[in-house]
Amino acid sequence: MSVETLTDSLARYVMAIYELSVEHKVARSKDIAGLVGVSRPSVTGALQKLAQAGLIQYEPYGYVVLTSRGEGQARQLLLKHRATQDFLELALGLSTERAQEVSGGIEQHLPADVLCRLVQFNNFYRTNPDKRFEWSPTCRNLCEIMYGMHGPKTCHGEAGEITQAAPELHQVF
Repeated sequence: MSVETLTDSLARYVMAIYELSVEHKVARSKDIAGLVGVSRPSVTGALQKLAQAGLIQYEPYGYVVLTSRGEGQARQLLLKHRATQDFLELALGLSTERAQEVSGGIEQHLPADVLCRLVQFNNFYRTNPDKRFEWSPTCRNLCEIMYGMHGPKTCHGEAGEITQAAPELHQVF
């Protein structure tokens, strides 16, 4: 099982085991359940699948340890997570909380060649602050307005005040 074929659910377990292992050297199913936010029986099913895939070693009611292959998978998942979150924060100007929320939906579907380019872009962007795009604080919700996701057809400032009418599509493209 590779990072690309790992389900979103199993990827969350691998990351939880990795986080707990870094912090405590080993992981326990009750701690995994708490971190992932599921019941202990759900953890048991996931651990069985991960063990069959050769990503973990565990005995029921015992400690859970990532195999070298599992640790490699976790590191790849962590790289995807960090690269995606960095991009959302650095390039798109999202808050850390919003970037964290959005990155989970993107990172699981990010192929290796795109990840490589994303890491290079983030590195360039981080080391060349003069090349950064400055997002207009007066119209942060323009895309939401243009595509009718919510709200009136106006732009709002930081305090929520209406600053201007949203442009028509032909004015933007």
